[in-house]
Amino acid sequence: MSESYIETYYRDTLNTNNPREALTSDHDTEICVIGGGLAGLSTAIGLVEKGKKVTLIEANRIGWGASGRNGGYIAKGYAQGYKQLMKMVGLEHTKDLHKLSTHGRALIKEKIKKYNIDCGPIKNGVLGVSWNNHPEKVKEYIEWMRDDLNAPLEYWSTEKVREACKTERYYAGFYSPEDYQFHPLNYVHGLASAIEGHGGKIFEATKADKIDERPDGGYTVNTANGKIKCDQVVLCCSIYVDDLNKKLKYAAFPVYTYVMVTKPIDGALLDTALNTDYAIFDNRYAQDYYRRLPDNRILWGGRVSVTGVPKNLAEIMKQDLLKVYPQLAGAVEPEYAWGGSLCYAPHKMPQIGQLKPGYWYNTCFGGHGLVPTSVGGDVVSSAIAEGDERYKLFEPFSKLWFAGGPLSPYIAQSVYYAWRARDVMISGFSDFKPSFLGKK
Repeated sequence: MSESYIETYYRDTLNTNNPREALTSDHDTEICVIGGGLAGLSTAIGLVEKGKKVTLIEANRIGWGASGRNGGYIAKGYAQGYKQLMKMVGLEHTKDLHKLSTHGRALIKEKIKKYNIDCGPIKNGVLGVSWNNHPEKVKEYIEWMRDDLNAPLEYWSTEKVREACKTERYYAGFYSPEDYQFHPLNYVHGLASAIEGHGGKIFEATKADKIDERPDGGYTVNTANGKIKCDQVVLCCSIYVDDLNKKLKYAAFPVYTYVMVTKPIDGALLDTALNTDYAIFDNRYAQDYYRRLPDNRILWGGRVSVTGVPKNLAEIMKQDLLKVYPQLAGAVEPEYAWGGSLCYAPHKMPQIGQLKPGYWYNTCFGGHGLVPTSVGGDVVSSAIAEGDERYKLFEPFSKLWFAGGPLSPYIAQSVYYAWRARDVMISGFSDFKPSFLGKK
């Protein structure tokens, strides 16, 4: 039996919540996708749409981890900022990665429309706000994004930002009209139904224990109750890879991050603080990200830790909210608070590629939001089905270097503390790096 979803706002507002059966016997397929989050589902839908026979297995429930617990932002970009990416791989390579990101964002909307997935309300527009009073730096950033990456960002003055976000914490920012928000767990289930509609198989409560390379070619994925014989295999289990592949396991940091959802707040009172339903994030290294939900709740995300979920998480997140919107003191009552582990690479980019011919990995999407999972699924499915080589754009980030092993979470925590200290000590402008941390 698969684990049920943890208590979250998304679980309690699911349109359908029908568990799928576990694998109970041996099974043959062309491609076995391991992991039922959005990376795995996006890979599987791309493959079945291209006529491939696909079986996807998930150790718990589809969307059980990050894909069903995140902030619900569909925004272009990666956890690594574009300016730093340009330093790492050059401008033209960065442009190509950005094009993939904008394509991945559009692809999600395409799937929603094509398969009539009820994952709304879908609200266009994401607002990036600055904690620092440097409007000229914000304008420079917007100009750079427009000129070099063709990103249609709109400058918002401090006055305009504060009309929407009534707090003295924020100064100038930008509006991104093509980014949007939705209900991620409803999208997960809609995508899964679309895969099955194309003849794909999905098994929940089916953990991959070992992958064997067969002498006659292809692979065998071993599970507790059956073996899956396949021509190719795609690992999409990120932080849950465990000992299935130690190269992947030790190439990333496992860290925890958190979300709170309040009880409904009086609409008129909420208007005195958060007078917009755009999704919002700030430009700090240790950023907050949040949005107003349709029934006047606030979904509030942020923080990173290696120690698990604190018992007083709801109160911690509530205090973070009240630091920005003190006028809501006495009116904010958390109803949900959850956390989970996610997969971060030191370079803050996805890890996508092949370990050997036919043995693919499409992982490490912590901190990116949901768009790069769509990108990964698209490039990997296209590579397998059509020989497309766009996945090679991620080669600089897919060497699977050792990231600290058992000490890696503590390294990540120390980096996060350094970010928070930098936010306190430095009043200068920081590049906007939307995290919208995908929770697992």
